Amino acid sequence: MQFRKIRQKIRDIRRFNQILRILTKHGFGFAIQQLRLEDHIIGRGIIKMRIVRRFIEPRESRAVRLRKALEELGPTFIKFGQILSIRPDLIPLDLCNELSKLQDHVPPFGYECVRKQIRESFGKYPEELFASFDPEPLAAASLGQVHRAKLKTGESVVVKVQRPDIRKTIETDIDILYTLAQLANRYMQEVRLFNPIGIVDEFSKVITKEIDFTCEAHNIDRFRKNFKDSAMVHIPAVFWDCTRSRVITTEEIKGIRLNDYLNQIHTAEEKKAVAANGANAVLQQIFIDGFFHADPHPGNIFILPNNVVAFIDFGMVGRLDEDTKDVIVSLLIAVSMKNINGILKALERLGAFVEEDTLHDFKNDIADFLERYYDIPLKQIELSLILPQTIDLMTRHKLKISPQFHILNKALATIDGVARQLDPEFNTIAHTRPFVEKLVHDRYDMKHIIKEITSYSSELLDILRILPRDTYEIVKKIKRGKLKIEFEHQGLSKFISEMDKSSNRISFSLVISALIIGSSLIVMTNRGPLINGFPVLGIVGFVFAGFLGLGLAIGVLRSGRL
Repeated sequence: MQFRKIRQKIRDIRRFNQILRILTKHGFGFAIQQLRLEDHIIGRGIIKMRIVRRFIEPRESRAVRLRKALEELGPTFIKFGQILSIRPDLIPLDLCNELSKLQDHVPPFGYECVRKQIRESFGKYPEELFASFDPEPLAAASLGQVHRAKLKTGESVVVKVQRPDIRKTIETDIDILYTLAQLANRYMQEVRLFNPIGIVDEFSKVITKEIDFTCEAHNIDRFRKNFKDSAMVHIPAVFWDCTRSRVITTEEIKGIRLNDYLNQIHTAEEKKAVAANGANAVLQQIFIDGFFHADPHPGNIFILPNNVVAFIDFGMVGRLDEDTKDVIVSLLIAVSMKNINGILKALERLGAFVEEDTLHDFKNDIADFLERYYDIPLKQIELSLILPQTIDLMTRHKLKISPQFHILNKALATIDGVARQLDPEFNTIAHTRPFVEKLVHDRYDMKHIIKEITSYSSELLDILRILPRDTYEIVKKIKRGKLKIEFEHQGLSKFISEMDKSSNRISFSLVISALIIGSSLIVMTNRGPLINGFPVLGIVGFVFAGFLGLGLAIGVLRSGRL
């Protein structure tokens, strides 16, 4: 793969130098050497990396050191690590668990920068746009920081303002990630299997959406619509007049952050109610709405009076379309019936295909997995233990499943852990049952069946409408002798190469045979110049045929095929 010029590919050489220094500091100098960055960059005199040659790997595990390095590298790499943490099909499970601990440790930026961002977005300064605006940030993160404010209509709100120049930093970092991915694809064969360039492509799309705050605002509106009739779940309102791509204004949630709630004294009944409300909210998002919060950890949940649960931070969400939900129902039914073939069919519909040579082992592993939980009471089954075992089973057999499925697993595991902190006896699987039963009921509901029949009938009518015309066109071309059929061979290149080798060897053998026969005839005629009574031309022919025969024999022996 051709690389762009460094000036075009990396707009900030100092940033690249900083990244390499941080990676080396945390003991990843060996990776820099494997990527041959000295050849591609240092060799051109752009960056000096003598420190790479003197690196010593610290005693901490590589997973911990990578997490610390990503935190030090800043927002782009933190988000990149968070995306990888929900992809156990790409990285080991222990590394996923470590990267899930990634946190932003960034200081707030100055109020003048806040004023500038709001002025560029609305044409007004904060004091002109709001009735009041607190210059002290309520919280600061890698992409932006939050300030309390009050609208001129009297509502208390929080305003999230994007960090200045964060888009330029992210664009530069993505360029650097593309360069590293290209180098990894070229020089690291074990990494090439995971399609590093494709991973960066996917990450680029995710973070591009996340730095556009209007995308998060639309997510909030959709969640608010889904829970408009719920008395136990509250979603903050978006104030669109004060929302732009770099500024988002939402209703202020006046409650207790779940992080703090866990450390406070509350009755067991209150904690059980909160656990049930939070889990039911996430389960509804997944199994009913098909649109769920991708990271429902305690920092993103508030507890309001009467045990009402409120969610914040909707930058990352997961989606399940109707077909995927239908497949999940089929999978759950197959698991409950211990139908291994049904499980395989459901996995195939999810895009996970098992290789023929490992199919028998995979079936045995599924049977062992199901037997492990056979006859165990539901309350004793912990979802937080089952999900990692399921992911491990899939990764061992190299099953590739949609990222949305992994986001779903992550969300379920997170809410299961949070609910158990509130109520040690809480069982997410038991709470999941009513939602799954509703999905099953909806699946066999007459309205759903009629809808499916109508859909398939429409497709069938399209086929019946097109088929006669296409058949007529084919017959007409056959009559005129103009029908052309194109074949594209796949996997025949090696066969053609082997045929070329075989034909060359046969030709070579014929030439040698001809030399031997010709030389024999010359010797038998005993004519021409003689040496010790033998014709010179015949002797030369035998010697030449001997050399050619020896070369052919060596070639055959080297190929390992006699």
